[in-house]
Amino acid sequence: MNVNPAARTDPPGIRDRLAVVVPVFNEPDIHRTLDALRQQGDAADLRIYVVDNASTDATAQRVRDFAAAHPSLDIVVLTERQKGTGAACDTGFRQAIADGFPIIGRTDGDSEPEGDWSARIRRTFAEHPGVQLVGGTSVPLRDRHYRWGDTVLMTGALHLLRIMMAARHLDAAFLRFVAGHNMAVRSSAYLTAGGFARTAIDERDEDIDLSARISRRFGYRAVRIDSALRVATSMRRVRRYGVGMMGVHHLVPALRGKLIRTIDIR
Repeated sequence: MNVNPAARTDPPGIRDRLAVVVPVFNEPDIHRTLDALRQQGDAADLRIYVVDNASTDATAQRVRDFAAAHPSLDIVVLTERQKGTGAACDTGFRQAIADGFPIIGRTDGDSEPEGDWSARIRRTFAEHPGVQLVGGTSVPLRDRHYRWGDTVLMTGALHLLRIMMAARHLDAAFLRFVAGHNMAVRSSAYLTAGGFARTAIDERDEDIDLSARISRRFGYRAVRIDSALRVATSMRRVRRYGVGMMGVHHLVPALRGKLIRTIDIR
């Protein structure tokens, strides 16, 4: 495990590797995410940046323990004390860019990418040079928050949300927004678009904002949704908010922390 990425001497082939950023805050089950990344077919060619967003529990130590138990997995632990997935992810992405990675993926600490996730990301960018940002399909994680029917609920809700946001903003860029737990971007596009806004969930959705900016800057086809790029993610926020309030949360950010009680889950 490397906790000081600035001091690392990278192998000549680093530009053929993929970085994955995982923002975490009080994640008791972070080992599930890390184990899903460990089981990727090209895990030996991954570097994982886990960005601890000032957890108040032992999340960072859990990550270090996992890294110690699996020394073949390249894990870097970073700390970002400014609250928010936007701030945490931006810290991780910019470190990965500084370390020379041309493509950076992201998933979250309550999510599990399928076994071909990283390989599909590499292949998409290799086969489609005009694509700058890629997202995929979200399915419910079979954790303690799972309920029967969640697969249909999640799929339908994401499609509906894209349509509603595009209509609200009168901007087709929102029709292809990607979810933060299942995405990858070219480093050059990330920098050109300004990266993730260093915001918290009670302010903005940094993943949706970045998707729209890349689409506007590079064109609609620069964002690709690969239905076979699958990540299972927890329904815990839906269980806490409720489906209706989740919709209002995304469509009317100004109400967060006012009419809508913000849930500090990352």
